[in-house]
Amino acid sequence: MRRAEQGAATRAALLAAASSAICELGMQGASIDVIAARAGYTKGAFYAHFDSKEQMFLAVLEEKFAAELTRLQTALTGAGDPAAEARAAAEGFLAFVDSDPEWPRLYQEFVAHAARSAARGAAFRDQLAAHHRELRARIAEIFARWTAARGIEPVLPHADAAAMVFFMADGFLLTRIIDPALDDGLYATMSSVFLRGLMALGEDREAGSRS
Repeated sequence: MRRAEQGAATRAALLAAASSAICELGMQGASIDVIAARAGYTKGAFYAHFDSKEQMFLAVLEEKFAAELTRLQTALTGAGDPAAEARAAAEGFLAFVDSDPEWPRLYQEFVAHAARSAARGAAFRDQLAAHHRELRARIAEIFARWTAARGIEPVLPHADAAAMVFFMADGFLLTRIIDPALDDGLYATMSSVFLRGLMALGEDREAGSRS
């Protein structure tokens, strides 16, 4: 147990050091030597836990995505008003993101790195894209259960709705990095309006089928 605890502590220290170093210096400037030194360990300690900076990021990404899926499934129960649930889910998402203030900048650093590495034929972009697709597929499953619980007939494939929600969140977080004064309430409103729009489309389609 003590060895496992020490390993977990080392991993956590390396992740914290990597996050701050990459946000400050960028992917190129934050070498593994720099990350290990900031964490108080050797480069060998880094490689004992991660194969590369890219693999370290993907490990963190999996943890973040898993936590967000659990939170989203809890928020979208189908028991309350749909628009209110959507707004609460959006507000909870921003609170979840803000629990780790460096995460949005770290995420964007690796997205930019994936775009640059693609030009060199690296596989990191494909790995990151695969994680994104998996997250959207899981969100689509949550939407399917949510609409079924409410008896809502979807007007778009669940995968398309999940993709749109993902793109809205991604764009909002990127813009907030550039403009920290951006009103967080706007994202919650946007999510609620999006859902209301989908519901209105469904009502229009149902009214048309009756006429």
